[in-house]
Amino acid sequence: MNAIEAVLTEAEKETFVYDPDTDNFDGLTNGRFLKVFLHSSKQLFQSSIAFLFLLRYFHVTSNCVRKILGPKSITLGEELSGNFAAKSDLNIGAQFRKCLIIIIKCFVLACISMMVISWFLGQPDVDKIPALIFLTALTIFWLFVNRKVRGNKSHFLLDNDRQGFMHGLRLDEKAAVIDGSNIYHLGHDNKLDAQPLGEIAHQLRSEGYRVVCFFDANIFHTLGEHGAFRRDIRHSVAILEDIFGLMNDEIYVVPSGVQADKYILECLKYMPICFAVTNDRFRDYANQYPTVMKDNLWRKGVAISGSEIKLLQHRQYNS
Repeated sequence: MNAIEAVLTEAEKETFVYDPDTDNFDGLTNGRFLKVFLHSSKQLFQSSIAFLFLLRYFHVTSNCVRKILGPKSITLGEELSGNFAAKSDLNIGAQFRKCLIIIIKCFVLACISMMVISWFLGQPDVDKIPALIFLTALTIFWLFVNRKVRGNKSHFLLDNDRQGFMHGLRLDEKAAVIDGSNIYHLGHDNKLDAQPLGEIAHQLRSEGYRVVCFFDANIFHTLGEHGAFRRDIRHSVAILEDIFGLMNDEIYVVPSGVQADKYILECLKYMPICFAVTNDRFRDYANQYPTVMKDNLWRKGVAISGSEIKLLQHRQYNS
């Protein structure tokens, strides 16, 4: 009642009467209704923005405290699960768009709620208490569903891991991420086919490295064309195990339609004691992964001279 009277002129107040018996407003014309509605919406919008900024400040502060005082991630799965939702904090443009979308959603929801509530107040024959309870329940349900959908997002390295070993990779162990398709093509061009990849993987494994080998989705088609296995054999990871001498929990075949390059670089980004084995320099991703590709230590190439296979820039030692 006080909020409505605050935006009405003295002349409008004289013709505006509230009847407590019927809980109805007499003399509230369309023009005055719009004036009251706009004023209430403005106040609600300002309050929503202030609340969102406070919520965002609390979120950033809590994340900083969690990173400083909280337990450190032990596995790649823990690291990705904790950082995937917050990694856009480093991207100002993406964060601005995210906040803008939240503000627009809250404003639209607030306006719709004000319209419904105002309509309820103007209808004496409507049972207001059940209607307001229903509106509140609907709002809570909408917020819950929105949070649930956002909370189900996870990193694509974990989503597309058919073998299920990426989540358990330890961040404190040294790892070698092999560009399987790239090294296989190098071997095939030198008439050695799968031998270079198999030897490199065996060498690194014997030195104590955790081997992770990424393949493009067309690796089965390529191997079939090269006569590595019969065309009538069903495509499976077991074929790659037999051909390259790899273990089941070392093989990661990326989904069709994407390249393994991004998966390799993402793995290097989150695993601190890690390097890639590839002859591809990934120049197209230089701007996207500047910290990963800041020096020449992030990758080691493979050279073939006759029947000799050598891992470049690698100091061999036994674990």
